[in-house]
Amino acid sequence: MLLLVSVFTQAGWGQELACRVTVTAKNLQGPGATSIDKTIFTALEQNISAFINERKWTNYNYKPEEKIDCSIQIEVERAAGNDMYEGKLYAQLSRPVFNSAYYSPVFTYQDNYIIFRYNANQTFEYDENSFIWSITSLSAYYANLFLGLFYDAQSLNGGTDFYNRCMNIINSAPSSESGWSNSSREKGNRYWLLESFTNPSHADVRNFLYAYHRQGLDLLAQNMSEGLNNITAAIEGLQQVYTKNPTILSIQLICLAKSSEFVNVYSGAGMELKQRVVPIFKRIDAANTEKYEKLLQR
Repeated sequence: MLLLVSVFTQAGWGQELACRVTVTAKNLQGPGATSIDKTIFTALEQNISAFINERKWTNYNYKPEEKIDCSIQIEVERAAGNDMYEGKLYAQLSRPVFNSAYYSPVFTYQDNYIIFRYNANQTFEYDENSFIWSITSLSAYYANLFLGLFYDAQSLNGGTDFYNRCMNIINSAPSSESGWSNSSREKGNRYWLLESFTNPSHADVRNFLYAYHRQGLDLLAQNMSEGLNNITAAIEGLQQVYTKNPTILSIQLICLAKSSEFVNVYSGAGMELKQRVVPIFKRIDAANTEKYEKLLQR
């Protein structure tokens, strides 16, 4: 009986990601657009979802309720012919906060360099160290990036192995493939996205992910004062990176994902803390200056 219980329990564990995948082609243009059977994109959506969610990416077993919450949305915009497609990809990742029902947004990104080949009979072959299909390398890249960011938010530099896998995928991609190279013409592509989180010269970005989430948000329910102080220190560390490199992509993406959360976190804080962080927010996220200034009016 104990053996049977163990077997059935383990069967409910496994894969790490609970990724919601959608593929749309509402405004498809291009020379191949009129002849496309759009049900192919439903199949593509199902294949990407199965590839990401049914594959084991780590050596850990996850209970169903522990799976990592993320999403990928692909907007196919152009059918270039010969089963080639172009479009955009939107990626999002969130993380549960301990002792609460709240999920903290960790990452939001729009990838403008999506070009891939796909046909109805295509299998999702994948090798971590070689480039077989652009769509499987693309899916694997984001699966590993989600894991890297999530594990960085769980332990200091915990995501390193997954970032290394992302770099392997980048290095395996042909130089002619859009979105993978270190070309200055594609400054916001997947190479530069990874670089903005992993370059040792701005290590405080990764320190921020850990200190803000694990030492900050997770502590708020237990010790509000200590949690807020740790969050403030993490934000001050982020400012130091910004001072050295004001155009760094990772800080832009952190602010994009978290501007509303920043305001909510400090809405009940004392004026002294607000006065420390509001100038930082206004500096690193100038687009939301008005939102942050309202903190000083509460």
